[in-house]
Formats: sequence, C-alpha cells, structure tokens
Amino acid sequence: MKIYLCSPDETLSQAIEEVTKNDPDQRTFECDEQRDRCYIGDEVFSSAPVIINKSNQYYALRVVQ
Repeated sequence: MKIYLCSPDETLSQAIEEVTKNDPDQRTFECDEQRDRCYIGDEVFSSAPVIINKSNQYYALRVVQ
C-alpha cells in the first residue's frame, strides 16, 4: 500500500492525477469522494493500492480496469 499526502491547497482530483502520473506500474486510479472515504481499520483501508490523506481524511483509490 502506498499513502499520498495532499498539500493544503491540493484538490482530491489533483492528487489522483499526481498518483496516476507517478505510478511505477502505469496504473490509472479513480476515487469517488463520498463512496471511497475510509477510516483506519476498515477492510478497504488495508487492501487499497493507494490511500490519499487529504485534511486528515482518507480516501481509498481504485484501479481503473
């Protein structure tokens, strides 16, 4: 699992673009701000390929098929 920390002025969309751009496996990611919000201890938190931390809220990214 990889964790990406957003800068204070960075949007979730910008963070997803940055994660996708720098993925060593050239995967593309997506995230729904409402549906993909997660908490430490959630199953999705431990199984997501990338977690974004934005303002102390966590979002589990999904790989686009």
